[in-house]
Amino acid sequence: MYLRLLRAIFPSALYLQLSHGQAPSEQRRLSYLRGLARDLELPVVAAPEVSMASPDEYPLLDALTCARLGTDVQTPHPERPRNDARHVGTPESWAGLLPFGDALLNAQTLAQRCALHLLPERLSVPEPDLRPFQTAQDALEERLYRDLPGRYLPDARPAALERLRTELATVAALDLAGFFLTAAEVTDYCRAHGILAAGRGSAAGSVLCYVLGITLRDPLAHGLLFERFLHTGRTSMPDVDIDIASSRRDQVLGWVEERWGRTGAGEAMVANRVTYRLRSAIQDLGRALGLPPELRDRLSRSLGRDYGHLRPHRAREAGVVFTEVLGDAPVKEALLTLLERVEPRFTRQLAPHSGGVVLSREALTHHSPLTRSSGGIRMLTFDKDDVERLGLIKLDLLGLRMLAALERAREEALRLTGEWVEYGQLPDDPGVWQEIRAGDTMALFQIESPAQVQMTARLQPRDLTQLAHQIALIRPGPIQSGTVHPYVRRARGEEAAPDLPEPLRSILAPTHGTLLFQEQILRIAVQYAGMDWPQADRFRSRLGSVEDDTELAQLRATFLDGAAATVGAFPWEAGAVFDQCAAFRGYGFAESHAHAFAGHTYASAFMRRHHPAAYFAAFLTEAPGMWPASTVAAEASRRGVRLSGVCVNRSGVSYRAESMRAVRVPLSAVEGVRAGTARQIVHERLTGGPFAGVEDFYDRLNLNRDVLDALVKAGAFDHIDRQRNRREAYYVLQTVAHARPPGTRGLLGPDVPAPDLPSLNPDEQAALDLTVTGVSASGRHPLDAHRARLRDLGCEALAGLKPGTGRWAAGVIVARQRPPTAKGFAFYVLEDATGRAQAIISPDLWEAHRALLRDARALIVRGQVTRQGRAVTVRVEGLAELPLRQE
Repeated sequence: MYLRLLRAIFPSALYLQLSHGQAPSEQRRLSYLRGLARDLELPVVAAPEVSMASPDEYPLLDALTCARLGTDVQTPHPERPRNDARHVGTPESWAGLLPFGDALLNAQTLAQRCALHLLPERLSVPEPDLRPFQTAQDALEERLYRDLPGRYLPDARPAALERLRTELATVAALDLAGFFLTAAEVTDYCRAHGILAAGRGSAAGSVLCYVLGITLRDPLAHGLLFERFLHTGRTSMPDVDIDIASSRRDQVLGWVEERWGRTGAGEAMVANRVTYRLRSAIQDLGRALGLPPELRDRLSRSLGRDYGHLRPHRAREAGVVFTEVLGDAPVKEALLTLLERVEPRFTRQLAPHSGGVVLSREALTHHSPLTRSSGGIRMLTFDKDDVERLGLIKLDLLGLRMLAALERAREEALRLTGEWVEYGQLPDDPGVWQEIRAGDTMALFQIESPAQVQMTARLQPRDLTQLAHQIALIRPGPIQSGTVHPYVRRARGEEAAPDLPEPLRSILAPTHGTLLFQEQILRIAVQYAGMDWPQADRFRSRLGSVEDDTELAQLRATFLDGAAATVGAFPWEAGAVFDQCAAFRGYGFAESHAHAFAGHTYASAFMRRHHPAAYFAAFLTEAPGMWPASTVAAEASRRGVRLSGVCVNRSGVSYRAESMRAVRVPLSAVEGVRAGTARQIVHERLTGGPFAGVEDFYDRLNLNRDVLDALVKAGAFDHIDRQRNRREAYYVLQTVAHARPPGTRGLLGPDVPAPDLPSLNPDEQAALDLTVTGVSASGRHPLDAHRARLRDLGCEALAGLKPGTGRWAAGVIVARQRPPTAKGFAFYVLEDATGRAQAIISPDLWEAHRALLRDARALIVRGQVTRQGRAVTVRVEGLAELPLRQE
């Protein structure tokens, strides 16, 4: 029946596949299929099924198939491979198994017909909204010349106009006017709906994007390079990244799909190839081998920061962990053998990209099949690299939590004060810069990490340019190229910048003679090595990804020859410049990107200073930073903003500023209470009135028992309980729960007075708050109950640590880092009620205490203390776990 249906749909393009599985009864099956094809008048084609490169990969294929099917290798399943026949063979071997002349001839014919070229001239820019007979270039120029005076003051307009004409000529040559109008439509929609959005990346170097409102920072004021973004020799499409408030990104994506995907095929997300890491491979292959979930989870957790990032084929490097968890069980060797066979970057699944949206006037099905993700998002089967090579039009609509926090903070400030904060027109506030220079950067975008706190104290930034440089410094590229320390010394006036020849002096002068930004590599390639912009762009791209020594030597030779011909550089001089560029191979910022982020950083610092309650309410809701909520709450308290506890009659779905100095903890902060459940509680409160007590709440809402328990433990009924006794409230809940189901009022209810139950002491209540909500309205710290014992041990408060050796300190671990660029060093941040300190743990200490450092919640450390502004560092010489269980 299905073959007849398919033949009706594809009358001249349907073939019946013949493949030999080298299993019993295969000849009978092939004879049946040929007979069926003859009866239906269908051609047959020899098409072997290939799932592996060689027969020895059969165990891995079988295990991966079992993982996909949700079964194990001990359980038969019809979709499991029956043997190792699905490996790559030769045409001769396949022809010997399928000796059917017509099928072999059809295979050759089909192979020739399936060879196709994705021609660039068939690609199309999405159709913008245009007037009749108006071209996209005319519409773009009309809008730009109209809006330019609103972006530039009269004295800056001539330079802006000259730059704009140059950019427009490039856009016209590449026929990309429709692309920029499309990007502007997205940011126009965001502005019209009050959604905070800002372009970044290389697009921030374009005056055209700035005037269109795609980006928010003037590229001329910061000397940003347009050619990093677009030039006439560019073969791939320009990359426009638009950061959108993460809480409303789905709204924007829904509008984009409706706007350009009305036909069902003009819009789709780029696919992201999710590849195996050791943890995910252990889960899948361990399930296939029959390992119970508890053991798989324990093994994954035990990998820690040492081995969790490894690819599966390097699993034996984590042999100590496998032995720790699995001992000498035979399954250990079986699992390691399978893991070793997984190729590097082996794709586990396709998922929608974090922001890449491909738009087209024509159907995208010409280039790729379209599919739906598990979340219902329409998706290509190409990843971002495929899309770039094909020249498809892509916009990156990225969700940025800090923009969501700034948007929410602005709305909170408007509700409290009536003041609307326009982030593109913030005044230059000396008080804001003073806080940044003091290293007071907790809860600020991009500069709240311990490394950035120390860098802030050393660099003392005074404007957005210096702040952009600081943000760009703490990145793998500058760190690996040795840029950081020379830049800091020269910026502080401790050493002079080297006397470089032109054009190097002009290119590197803004960054004190160091290589800090990707644009500087482009300028060096063009002005020093004599490349044109397309060659320079390819040089930068290849240099950033080269792994082969031969290719690196070719790039070096090309660079040295160009430098000799352009500026007369000697080989050793040009070689030193090339080595500096080659060292800048890790991830580094484009200058335009750093300036865009610096604007967000300043906006966050401005809001924290002038609207602290609104800002911390938004920050705690959106969680855009690296610190846990309890640490952020402690910073809010230090700034005079207190937290009010969870309350079923006052809390909402999100953190909310109740006054200029108070923030209410939301219902959704309680463990196990989802946003939908919190919304249901608020709806009932608004329609049915405030809740009178635990029993009234229980009768009015049909909630899961775990949710009810968590609300009681979090103190959500403290304000309506006369005794403010959580034990008593819990007793009432249990009594009612045993009498009737939730959400129903009983005609007769239990009238049993609660026994005399003791209240929780402050330390117990704080511990419960932290466990259930992540924050404590009381302001108490987990170490408060251990202060006397810590003083007896000679531990000093972190805020009062004095520089010197042999200092003892203790703290709860609030951040753990062991970056690949740190040569084995680990960086832990310890916190007590007075402040935080960064503990630097050497590779030897890490190896000696790996399991302790993986599992501990708090540490006691001894070591050498240094201070720089608000940054406190302990170079650890000895450590021990601090148990937080109360005795």
